[in-house]
Amino acid sequence: MYKIIIFLYLSLLITSSFGQDNVITMKRSTDLFKVGKQVYFLEDKTGELSLKQIQKADKEGKFKLYHKDIFTHKATNSAFWFKFQTKNESETDSWLAINTTFLWEIDFYTPKDSLQNNYQVVQTGVLRPLQNKPYPTTKFWIPLQKVTNKQAQTFYFRIHTGQTIEVPLVIGSLQSLSQEKTISDYLTAGFVGALLIMFLYNSFLGIATRKHIYAYYIIYLFGVCLAATFINGYPFWVDIFDSFSIRHWIYTHTISWIAPIQISVGLITINYLGLRQKHKSFYYFIVIVLILIFMWGILNLFIPTYKIQFLHQVLLLSNTIITLSISYWLTFKGKKQALFYVVGWTCMFASIVVYLCTINGWLEYTIYTRNIIYFGILLEIWFFSLALSEHISNLRKENKKVVQNLLIKAEKEIEMRSQIIDNQKQLDQANTNSLKLEIANQERMILRSIIDNLPIFVAMIDKDGNYIIANKMYEDNFFLPVSHIEGSHYTKVLPNKLTKIHNGYINKAIAGNIVEFTDPMKLPSGKMTYSYGKYFPVFDEDKSLKYVTVFVTDVSDLKYKELELQKLNDTKDKLFSIISHDLRSPFAQLKGVLDLFEKGGISEAELKYFLPEITKNVNYTSDLLNNLVYWAKSQMSGLHADPEDFDIYKLIANKENLFAKEITAKDLTFMNNVQQNTFVYADKNMTDLVIRNLVANAIKFCKKSDTILVKSEETSNDFLIVRVVDTGIGISPKNKKKIFNEENFTTLGTHKEKGTGIGLKLCKEFIEGNGGKIWIDSEEGKGTIFSFSLPTKAK
Repeated sequence: MYKIIIFLYLSLLITSSFGQDNVITMKRSTDLFKVGKQVYFLEDKTGELSLKQIQKADKEGKFKLYHKDIFTHKATNSAFWFKFQTKNESETDSWLAINTTFLWEIDFYTPKDSLQNNYQVVQTGVLRPLQNKPYPTTKFWIPLQKVTNKQAQTFYFRIHTGQTIEVPLVIGSLQSLSQEKTISDYLTAGFVGALLIMFLYNSFLGIATRKHIYAYYIIYLFGVCLAATFINGYPFWVDIFDSFSIRHWIYTHTISWIAPIQISVGLITINYLGLRQKHKSFYYFIVIVLILIFMWGILNLFIPTYKIQFLHQVLLLSNTIITLSISYWLTFKGKKQALFYVVGWTCMFASIVVYLCTINGWLEYTIYTRNIIYFGILLEIWFFSLALSEHISNLRKENKKVVQNLLIKAEKEIEMRSQIIDNQKQLDQANTNSLKLEIANQERMILRSIIDNLPIFVAMIDKDGNYIIANKMYEDNFFLPVSHIEGSHYTKVLPNKLTKIHNGYINKAIAGNIVEFTDPMKLPSGKMTYSYGKYFPVFDEDKSLKYVTVFVTDVSDLKYKELELQKLNDTKDKLFSIISHDLRSPFAQLKGVLDLFEKGGISEAELKYFLPEITKNVNYTSDLLNNLVYWAKSQMSGLHADPEDFDIYKLIANKENLFAKEITAKDLTFMNNVQQNTFVYADKNMTDLVIRNLVANAIKFCKKSDTILVKSEETSNDFLIVRVVDTGIGISPKNKKKIFNEENFTTLGTHKEKGTGIGLKLCKEFIEGNGGKIWIDSEEGKGTIFSFSLPTKAK
């Protein structure tokens, strides 16, 4: 009898310790609760208390009710115990999600029976085997109550970690938890995808420009991808390592491996803002901070993280504030290139503030505020990329300024020559002819030495077009001795093509005008160069023309780099646009079906029903990827078609199967009136892309029960004309002019279908690349005819 009395007393004590308001009741399968304010906690400073000791402490009222949605605590070696009470009144099992990956050890105690006398334990955590997880996810999902268990139950769990403690607790069904996880998955996937694009883009620029700053920036992009996903609960790259010792090192020495990423940011700041050359005090300040970060990384190899993490966080925050302050100061001082850097750091700093406010309960905890770091990093990286582009532009301007300085120097040397000529006049009045000759020879030797060592073309031409003086650059490039050039007319020195180009320049200069020019120039040696030069007249005291000076310098390296950078940038833009336009939809459909199957939304039998459609989408996506690789290669070295003889009927017939779902959805009639064995001579992959885009475009702008007809006709000059005819809404004359002439022009379809505006431009480019033409005939409200021609035989 006394045992029953003791049991009732303990049950009453447990119930009263929670209070009716702190029982977490799940009534529907869609419920999702953040339960931080309904959880009690106790700090175990020894880390050695058992469950029985904890239950005794519970009876003594040592547990405290937490007052925020998320439990947080600075890094410590203590363990923490939590308890909460739940009741499941829904039609499905209830689960607890511990949405963090920073907990080294988790011991979760679940009542074995309704009397709650005995508990079974689940031992998991990032430093325990992966197979210990009750549910396969990156975080920790633990089952609470079965659907059959309707009574209130008390749960305990213990955590231990050497990191800063953040324990977001969410209770719900597997369905509701999965829905929240899906949003987080998409955010992370978008973040990683955007970083990959920026990594490729800046790798292209780094290879093209060979600037050290791009190497630092690429290291930063790679590192921030690993660090940001790790911090936000997606340590996917850690699970690549099968060795437990490696995974253990990564989780227990985070300061050590994050330090190189932080150092790369400092190196970018130093190089981009030019602190070492122009702002020595700021440079030494940041170097000291980077040395401290490096030292903290070394210390973490020997000292546990929890002992130094707080000071490390203070150091990182100080580094951010210092960098931001320097950027703002330089911006206000008129350093334009610091503007993008300032905006990028401001976005990053703001996201850190929102993140800290979220986990400390000052802002509402949502999946977006918790993942705000993603948005801050993406904005920071985007503005950093703009800053680097601005940096390259400034380098070009500086190179041009160097060239102009060389020209100014040459002009000064010519002025010295003028002074020498004046001195020669004075020598004419001298009594000693030998002295006069000696001085003239010395001055001529000095002038010759100066201009012959200049790395540019320098010459003087009289008003009749004869060379008065020319430097050694003329001799080296035109294969004529200087003695022959001086005194000769420019038409006898310059090659015919150069003579035709420079006739106008020289005549304008002799007429008294200053002439600047930038021209491609092919030298007699066969070398193709790009030159920048200047003709300017020199007058005497009576304002009569004395002679014309000319300076020409080689700017080929700058021109070639500019053209190469522009080509790489254009190719990158086109490639990313095509990937975004054609790959997004098939992958989204496939992922949607697989996610439904994984979450139990469809059965295996239903999945088999969808298998034909899935197979079709996979085949379509595979073909499309092959086409994109082919197209990207052609863009890297210029558009190049690989023509062959093939039956165009088969390509058109395949499109009816490919778009069967869309055709059925709009109740359209699709007719292929092209005869079998209708052969053309063109690039098959390019032609397939053209037909696919034109049929998709026709479906997009057809109304319900409209008709799509594909037909062909041969011409007398060995061409085949293919027409894609629809009875849809047609195209207005205004929009018709925009289709092939404006970048990314697009309108919504009859069912609000969206587009990117590049499909038809690709069609035009591919058809013309195969020697054909494409054109449009349309009447608004009656329909549209897209026609294109392709050769039927090799030319």
